[in-house]
Amino acid sequence: MPEEKKKAIKLLAFWLFGTVVIVFAAITAYIAAVAGGGIGTAISAGLPIWGITAVAAIIIFVGYYLYSRRKG
Repeated sequence: MPEEKKKAIKLLAFWLFGTVVIVFAAITAYIAAVAGGGIGTAISAGLPIWGITAVAAIIIFVGYYLYSRRKG
């Protein structure tokens, strides 16, 4: 695989991971502020939202990785 494609894949992984972290932090903080519960309550209530975000990020990464290898 050419070095350019490796850099693109690493950059995509960086941005997807950053997106998941930001969504996790924002949703957890918002739920904790609105619901007033503890961190455990906020995490369990936010699981569907940031869980879907994490799964979507994984699917996007794997899809792009396979696409870039095949396009090659």
